[in-house]
Amino acid sequence: MPADPSQPSYEQLLALNADLFARLDQALGRIAELEADLSTAKCRIADLEAQLKQSSKNSSKPPSTDGLAKPAPKSLRGRSGRGPGRPAGQPGATLEQVADPDVIVRHTPEVCAGCDNDLAGAAEVSVTRRQVFDIPEPTVVVTEHQIVTLACPCGHRTTGIGPAEATAPAVYGPRIAAIGVYLLHGQFLSIGRTADALRDLFGLPVAAATVTAWVKRTALGIIEQVLPVIRDRIRQAPVVHFDETGMRVEGRLAWLHSASTGTDVLLTAHRRRGAAAIDDAGVLPGFTGVAVHDAWAPYDTYTSANHALCNAHVLRELAYVTDTATGPTADLATQAINALRRLNRLADDAHTGQDTANPDALREQQHLLRSAVVLGAQATAGRDGKLQRKHHALFVRLRDRRDDYLRFVTDPAVPFDNNAAEQTIRMPKLRIKVSGSMRTMTGAEHFAAIRSYTATAIRQGNNMLDALIQAVTGNPWIPATT
Repeated sequence: MPADPSQPSYEQLLALNADLFARLDQALGRIAELEADLSTAKCRIADLEAQLKQSSKNSSKPPSTDGLAKPAPKSLRGRSGRGPGRPAGQPGATLEQVADPDVIVRHTPEVCAGCDNDLAGAAEVSVTRRQVFDIPEPTVVVTEHQIVTLACPCGHRTTGIGPAEATAPAVYGPRIAAIGVYLLHGQFLSIGRTADALRDLFGLPVAAATVTAWVKRTALGIIEQVLPVIRDRIRQAPVVHFDETGMRVEGRLAWLHSASTGTDVLLTAHRRRGAAAIDDAGVLPGFTGVAVHDAWAPYDTYTSANHALCNAHVLRELAYVTDTATGPTADLATQAINALRRLNRLADDAHTGQDTANPDALREQQHLLRSAVVLGAQATAGRDGKLQRKHHALFVRLRDRRDDYLRFVTDPAVPFDNNAAEQTIRMPKLRIKVSGSMRTMTGAEHFAAIRSYTATAIRQGNNMLDALIQAVTGNPWIPATT
């Protein structure tokens, strides 16, 4: 039978088949590219959504970055069981009457409110005492020091010695200078407002440059005489808290570092954040106690110390996992959060010798924590995308540094968190917010020195203003050497 001219030949079918296969390969390749692009886009979307979910409640972001739409408060500690208000036994701050007032004013009626008779000579029935605590109108006292020169019959003339503060014909005394430093670096007024406050309070024409000179004189005495003692005391302490925060100096980023105990504070300003600044502070090099910090890598390079990592920080990181992950990863993060909370309460009970202390419960919660982080590391081992890599790094850190996170369980001197360091640096951070930027690094160093001095004085039961008055005279208060 003759071939149908309308049908393709065998050779044409082979060519058409080859063309279809080529197009299919091209389509499959394009599909693979689109799937890869889609996967990348999904990861990017997940990362962006995770960034939007970051707040001060689940990360180290400061509360000021939360904006007006602040998240609802969410405690990472769990319920303490204590009611609201001041804890029982904690002293209050009620104004109490004194037995010996400075001024007594008697308010005696002259006529009877019932019959209008004169009450002169009437019997006194009772006296109600009401005391008003106030400050008298501030008055500047000018003390003239007359330095007398006497001539001896032998012909020699001898001149008397005036006080250290009387260095010129007219000078400000140590108390007014200390108040200026107190307003500037104790209450965080600006230099200009400090000068204005002194003028308004005391009627003194104080220039801003004068306030600056007071600060410099005070800081130099503290740097030379007090900071070495504070540094040595902290180096010899069994447990020390470390932290750092950014600050603007001369329009550039610099850093304020803190090392603190319950009795001593050392603040240092530096251009760098890392090991160079830590070495310059002079505490961690050679320190053999327990260094409490937030797992920032440069701290770990100081191997002579034992390290205790802040569980408040890691609870926020775990909360971030629960906010941004789903399925087993989120469940394991929740398990880790619950175990850490429970361990904190159980350790408190054990260290204080309470009847509720339970060693078996401690071991159980430690097991729950370890299983959560081990399984969490396995669940995120694929590290698909930036977000999962972040989750994986957290679980791995909790797994590998378990002893550092749980040091508070075995050592009563080690706290659960590093909140003490954050509280130490909070007030200096407020100074930075008020001023916006330190004009010079020298000014930042003077600020750090004065805050170290006043914070240490307060922690050891001294009044800040009294301590500053001593410092202004060139004879600062110095803590006892250990």
